[in-house]
Amino acid sequence: MNEKTWSVNIVIDEHKSGETGAQTRARALLRASDRTTFVGTGLARRNPQHTDVPEVSEDMAAARALADLSHQLYEAAAEREAVTRSALNSARTTDFGRPGSSA
Repeated sequence: MNEKTWSVNIVIDEHKSGETGAQTRARALLRASDRTTFVGTGLARRNPQHTDVPEVSEDMAAARALADLSHQLYEAAAEREAVTRSALNSARTTDFGRPGSSA
């Protein structure tokens, strides 16, 4: 079995502004084994009534960053599949003279 390990690093920070109050941002960074990098981002606004419980907005921002990362990985896989399928169809046409034919 060929096993690969991917690690995700999540960085969480908080920004305060007069307009939006406290906003928590999380970035989920994935470096795949082929050196491809994906960065998912998630935002959460802290409820002003819960200023003493920052973990809630941190958890929400991290969850949103991981969801964004998940969508990016899914799209990348779909793009690779489309390219691979196109290349296979081209090879079949070249090898056998017509699309979809097989030996």
